[in-house]
Amino acid sequence: MPAPPSSRESRALAKLAWEAAWERLGNALQPPAGYPPATPEQLAECFEVAQARLDQMRAAYGVPEDR
Repeated sequence: MPAPPSSRESRALAKLAWEAAWERLGNALQPPAGYPPATPEQLAECFEVAQARLDQMRAAYGVPEDR
């Protein structure tokens, strides 16, 4: 049974954290002009952070983790 959704405020914070992680991952995958390409370690970290923030969003909205 999934946990009940959290408060409106915690959902908003989870969404902001996800958006920041998504932007960071996007910049790592396609660096803006003038930025060096991401290292394999940096890419791995970006994917891990994005996954953690997506899991946080899922929990905040009470969505089960059936993958």
